[in-house]
Formats: sequence, structure tokens, C-alpha cells
Amino acid sequence: MGYRRLKPIPNSLVLQPSRPAGRRHRRSPKERRCEAANRRRLSAAPSPSLVPSFPPAYCPRLQCQRRRLRTRPLASMLHAARRRRTPSLPAALAAAFFASKPQPQTPPQLPTPKLVEAVVSRCPSDGLALSFFLWCARRPGYFHPPSSFDHLLPAASRLASRLGTAHALLLELQGLGCPIKPQTFLLLLRLYWRGGLYPTVLDLFDQMSLWGFQPNAFACNVVVDVLLRTGHFDAARRALQHYPARNYLTYAIVLTHLCKAGSWSGVRSCFIEMLQLGFFPSTASLTAVFACCSKAGTMSELLQLLSFTLVSGCKLTSSMWTCLIARLCHEGRLEEACSMLAKMVDSGSSPSVVTYTPLVRGFLRAGRHEKVSELLGSMESACCSPDIVLYNVLMDSMSKESKYDEALDIYMHIHGSQLKPDAYTLSTLARVLQCSQNMGLLHRLILRSDISFDLVACNSVLSALCKSGFPSKAIQFYIDRIDTCISPDSYTYVGLLDSLCQLGRVRRAINVYHNIIASDPESNTYVHAAILRGLVRQGQSLAALRILREAVRENYALDSVCYTIVLHGLFCGRLVEEACGLFDQMKQSGIAPNTCTYNVMLRGLCRTRDLNAVKQLLTEMEFSDVKMDSISFNTVAVLLVKSRHFGSAAAWISDMLSLGMKPSTITCSLLSQSAGYRFVLEDNTTPSVDSDGSDSSSDLLVCSAS
Repeated sequence: MGYRRLKPIPNSLVLQPSRPAGRRHRRSPKERRCEAANRRRLSAAPSPSLVPSFPPAYCPRLQCQRRRLRTRPLASMLHAARRRRTPSLPAALAAAFFASKPQPQTPPQLPTPKLVEAVVSRCPSDGLALSFFLWCARRPGYFHPPSSFDHLLPAASRLASRLGTAHALLLELQGLGCPIKPQTFLLLLRLYWRGGLYPTVLDLFDQMSLWGFQPNAFACNVVVDVLLRTGHFDAARRALQHYPARNYLTYAIVLTHLCKAGSWSGVRSCFIEMLQLGFFPSTASLTAVFACCSKAGTMSELLQLLSFTLVSGCKLTSSMWTCLIARLCHEGRLEEACSMLAKMVDSGSSPSVVTYTPLVRGFLRAGRHEKVSELLGSMESACCSPDIVLYNVLMDSMSKESKYDEALDIYMHIHGSQLKPDAYTLSTLARVLQCSQNMGLLHRLILRSDISFDLVACNSVLSALCKSGFPSKAIQFYIDRIDTCISPDSYTYVGLLDSLCQLGRVRRAINVYHNIIASDPESNTYVHAAILRGLVRQGQSLAALRILREAVRENYALDSVCYTIVLHGLFCGRLVEEACGLFDQMKQSGIAPNTCTYNVMLRGLCRTRDLNAVKQLLTEMEFSDVKMDSISFNTVAVLLVKSRHFGSAAAWISDMLSLGMKPSTITCSLLSQSAGYRFVLEDNTTPSVDSDGSDSSSDLLVCSAS
């Protein structure tokens, strides 16, 4: 196959440099003729037999010329035909090139509370756990929730207890790489404040200034709250004077703690200062002020507070209405309290059981049971169910009115409901069973029940068993419910000592008493009086005198009751000299005798028929400004009758009647039998006169004429 030979292109055209774009090139006639010839040759279709067909990849320049509308110079076409494609870069070199370019940085992932709590709980080192906690707090945009503080508290408490001081704690954190910044102090203050480690909080606050940091308002508020919680009111007042930046939270904290403490004067001054600075109390703070004023303030101040609340546009809450009603009931203004209750309902506030309780108590004390029934009906119509406090009020009122069956019915209603009896309920029930002489029900209603006893309830049951003549059951109750489960107090020991003495186990009672005093030298005077009373009842007057003198030597807490008990025992044992000596020792030790003490001395001296000693004792009573009661008058009257001084006895009883006192049955009987007198009280129609208890020889609680 032959090829058609093409005419060669002149070299002058090939070597001609390309002209810059935008500048028109003036070609010579010869050049124009050559270009025209070339165009004709290229546009002519070649014969398939002469020109082979190559793929487009082998003829790129021909394909390019065919696609263009404007023809290019032949020189530029040949110049482009000589260029070669740039070879591709190796993959490793390309990866290295793109890796060297700066890539967009993704934001660091913040820790989550779940992660922080897991790390803190499982960290083997308390210091590292606290340091990690502080590190997380320094991350931008992350804040610890309260649950994270609670998970860290055990480790933080152990660390503070081991190091001892806040300075050592800060040095420990600094040694672990934790920077000491103001944020560090604030977090530590919040942590230990939440955990109740108040000494550590105060120590950390003192360290802030030593490390060069000025406490802010949050730190000052924390310290004020800690001082008020621990009862250091004077220190909190001094601290407030040095804090110039007081905010609303400062006054809210102070108001809350002063209201809890019942310091109405402090609450009033703080409330006025708060208003002067432009801080208006919240509803919770205003309710606390209402409650404190209703208990410790005057009624006029409470009404002023009510007027301020109404003028300021604050709506009265149910608690505020309840405070007003309770104060009116406390002052006996029951009708005004009922009117206030009606205004409360008209204002849209719903009364609660707490609102009805003071009204029910007030009308019960006034004996207006029909009004109580009306109030209980109003509660039932308003779907307001009674609580255990209201049931306790009803039980206590029934027991004081000697309506023991009604009190037991109320308890059975409590037992059948979903309410759980508290310590006051059990105490009232024990008193009801004791007074109604139904102590057999005590074992079924209380001892067999699954009620959880606290110390007050245990003491009430123990006292009821002891006073009802069941000392063995009282001791067993002490062993089962108190000795192993509850820490006893002075009233518990009184019941235990009384029970032991009633069983005749005097030596055991004395040993228990010595153990109590050894464990707690500051024991209450009731403990000393209990052992002395138990010994006197068992006829161990000299043993009681030895214990009393030992208590005086050890400077234990004694009162006139202890001396009166021992004096009564000595007179019962005919030990008059010892009794007179103890009476003089009592006055020398600075303990003033009371009416009961003088009654015991009068009874003892009257039995000896020593009129001079009795006159001297009466003169001493007059100079000591100790008032004589009916027992004193009756004791002296009986002595005068037995000494056959009938005129003096009659004049003495006349003085007694003029003072509004009644002679006892024995006094009137002896005088009428001896001299034929017949004494009748002016306000009675019968000649008999009731006894006032002076004829009882076993009443040591009265400590008189026995």
C-alpha cells in the first residue's frame, strides 16, 4: 500500500516564536499562501487506502484541530505536538505531600460525669482522685454536677482526715501537679461544705489569703453558712461586717438560720436591712419569717408582716395562713382564728391538716367538743385526712380528761390505718394504759408489735411498767429494746434503777448507779434522785445518806429534791439528829430549801413534839420567803391539837381558811373529837372535808407530810 507524499513545511515557520495573546500578528503574503495550502490539504478527506486510521490516542493534535472552530497557526500546533504529559507522582510521595499540609483540628472530647464518677470511685489513691476531679473541672466548658461531688466525698474526707490541715492538703495537690488557683479553692470549699466537713471549710477559707487570693461572694457565703450551722452566731456577725460585697444569697442564708434558731430579734433586724438594700425576700424566706414571728414574735409584729406582704403584692401561701391561725389559737383567740380560716378559704388557699391541728387543740383545751366535731367534719368534706400529729392531740386530750376508752379507740384507729405511730403516740398510749390499769394490754399493743421504738418511746414504756408495778417486765424490756439497740439517757437510767430497787436488788442498783456515774460524771440530777428514792423506799436510809455525801464530795449535780428525799428517809428511821445535820449542810452548800423540804422537816419535828424547833423552823420559813401550803398548815394544826392547844389550833385553821386552803380530814376529826368543835367549810354544805394528800405516808413525789 502506497502513501501520498506531503509537501514539507518550511523551517522558518516551525522555528518562529509564538506571539503573545491579544496582539494581532501581521503575516506576509507567503505565509498566508502556505497556511491556505495547509488548510486545503487538511480539510480534504484522505483516501482510506492511503492514510491509515489511528486511534485518537495516537493522533491527539489532529483531533484537537478538528474540535476547534478557530484555526491555530501551524507553528503553534507543531510546538504543542512536541510536549509530553507530566508523569504521575508515586503514591508514597503523594501521601507525604498531603500529610504535610495543615489539617482542620477536631475539638477535644470533654469528660462526662459518668466517666468522672467511675474514675473517682475506682481510683486507688485519694490524692489522685481529687487531682483528677480538679483537672476535669479545668476543662473548658465542663462543670461537675452534684452527683460527682457526692462520689468524690469519701475519698476527699479520707484525704483531709489523713493530712489534718488545709495547708497540707494544698501542698499534697501541688505535689501531684495540680496548680493552686482560685478555682481550686472554690471547688474545695464547695466539696467539703457539701460533705459537712466544716472545720476543713474554715481552714481552707483562711488559706485563701495566705496563698494570695481574695475571697469572692460565694466563698464568703459558704463561710457564713458554716458559722451559722455550727452555732457561732457572733463569729458570723463579725464576718458579715468585714464582707463588703453582700448579695441576696447572703441575706437569704442568714434569714434561714436565724429563723431555725428562733432568734426573732436577729431575724427582724436582718429582714429590715435586707429591704433597705433593695433585696426582696423570696416566698420561702418570707414563709420562714412568718413561722419565726408566729412562735417568738408578738401578734402586732405578725400583723405588720401580714400588711407588708399584702402591700408588696405577694400572695399569702397556705403556710403563712397557718402561722397566723396557730398564733391566734395560742393566744386563745379561737373565734378570730376561725374567721381567719374562712378568709383563707375565700382567698383560694386550701387548708391542710397542719392548719386544722392548732384549731382542734385550742377547742379541745377550751372544752368545746362540738366545735371540734365541726372542724373534723370540714376536714372530711375537704378530703383532708388527719395525720399522726392530729391523732396524738386527740389521744392526749382524751387521756387528760380521763376518757381512756376513747383514747384507746383512737389508737386502734391509728393501728388499722396506714399511719405509723411515733414516739409521742406510744408515750400517750403507755400513760393511758397505766392510768386505766390496763397494763395487760401493753404486751399485746406495744411489746408484740413491730413498731420501731426510739428513745422517747422506750423511756415512756419503761416508766409505765415501773410505775404500774411490773419491775421485772421493765428490766426485761430494757434488756430487749434499749441495752443492745439504743443509747440510753438519764431518764432511761431512772426507770432501770427504780425497777431494780422495787425488786429488792439494792446492791445491783448501787453497782449500776456507780457504773453510770463513772461513764458520765455529768449525769442529770434525776439519776441521783432515783437511786436515793429507791434506797429510802427499801428502808436503806443510811446507805442513801452515804451516797449523797459521796456525791457532795465529788461535786456532782445535786438539787433540793435529792436532799429532801434523804431527809424524809432519815425521819422515817427516827434519825432526827442526822436529819437536822443534813439540813444544815444543805443550807451551807448553797442549795436553798423549798416548800417540800420545809414540809418534811416540819413533819419530822412535829413527830418529836418539839414545839420550839417547830417555831424556829416557821420563823426561818418566813425570813426565807418560802410560802406555806395546805400541808404545812395541816401539819402544824395536828401538832397543836395533839399538844392540846385547841385555841391556837382553831385560830391556825381560821387563818388557813382565810388564805383559801382547806384543812385535811384528820385535822378536822382530831379537833372535833378533842374539843367538840365542828368545822364546816363556808362553801360546802357537808361537814366532811376532802383530804389533800397530806395523810399519805408513801407519796415521795410530793415530798411532803409523809
